[in-house]
Amino acid sequence: MNNNGKLPKLRILSQNFAMSSLLKRLPPRWTYERLPAPHPDRMAPRTKCAPSTQQWTCLVVVLGATVVLWLATARLRRPPYTPLDNYQNINPLPVTIAVGLDPSPLSRRAVVSSLYSDNYAIAVALVGYSAKSANVSARLLLPYLENKVSEKALCVARAVGWEPYPVPLIPPPHGGKDIYPRFWDQYTKLNIWNLERMGVDSAVYLDADTLVRRNFDELFDSPFQFAAVPDVYGAGDPRGFSLTINAGVMAFRPSSAVYEDMLRKIEVAEYPLGQAEQAFLNLYFGGTCMRLPYIYNANLAIKDRSPILWRRLTDEMRVVHYTTMKPFIHEARSSNAILTPEEIEDTIYQSERRADGFYQEEVGWWRTAYRKMMSDRGHVMRQCYQS
Repeated sequence: MNNNGKLPKLRILSQNFAMSSLLKRLPPRWTYERLPAPHPDRMAPRTKCAPSTQQWTCLVVVLGATVVLWLATARLRRPPYTPLDNYQNINPLPVTIAVGLDPSPLSRRAVVSSLYSDNYAIAVALVGYSAKSANVSARLLLPYLENKVSEKALCVARAVGWEPYPVPLIPPPHGGKDIYPRFWDQYTKLNIWNLERMGVDSAVYLDADTLVRRNFDELFDSPFQFAAVPDVYGAGDPRGFSLTINAGVMAFRPSSAVYEDMLRKIEVAEYPLGQAEQAFLNLYFGGTCMRLPYIYNANLAIKDRSPILWRRLTDEMRVVHYTTMKPFIHEARSSNAILTPEEIEDTIYQSERRADGFYQEEVGWWRTAYRKMMSDRGHVMRQCYQS
């Protein structure tokens, strides 16, 4: 056998040996290494919806939660209601009265308040007495609800010069839907626009929780159909100083035609029903109202919001409005009865100490006026308690 058959085999072996020697001499970076496997503890958790049969269920749950969240925040995204941004043209009155009219005679002016429960009788008496003490030149007219106010309360009001007269209850629109229970009677306030029938040309309305500190006769000669003070909310309320008006003090021109128009509009106009007649008046007069300085309605919330502004206004305040604290309401008693003079003194004492005495000075104003009233008219008022 010749050696020719062995030559290919030797050649192949020689090539393999050469390749093996070459691979041994290559740098380490040319060597092949397996990718490291992840540690079992570091592996991503499997989703609970991984099985294909559950994927659609998971998607529906996620979408449902998104829709619920969107609906819950839709109200927050919506611009808040304001009487001007949501204005409705429901007021037919001109902004000012006819040019050239003479000032209203004293006999045709009126200070008007309201009395819907006995526990406000002392407070409304002090409103009238303080107006007289400030030499406000006007009649004192007091609308009241016959089925809510006793003869004893009316006697207390008459003792200081009020002329009480009964008015019908104006129930809240839409059957009282969304209205707060304590505001149920408040639409009755709209009866004051009927004072034209009692011979009144110009009037100033004062809530029973106000106190007159200085004369405001200039309001009776205002050329505007309606004037009021912008509202303000306490330090914890984001609304702060508002463009909307507070209906606790209003200068207005009585008109039976306006009264009838209001009664028609309260059922069809769109406004926050929970805020009762004040929300309606903001809509009705929002675009035509003369906005008065805070001295005509010194809301205690101003002091809570800005004590610096409160101090600036103090020396010129015409009317103080006891909104956040009432010196004549005893917090521990829910009775609707008229408090005796001794009980009123105790209530004033307790009121001075509320809110760590923050309103002590303002309660002192009320006490001074009350004691003056009792010194002057107390003998008449005490007889009312015996009736």
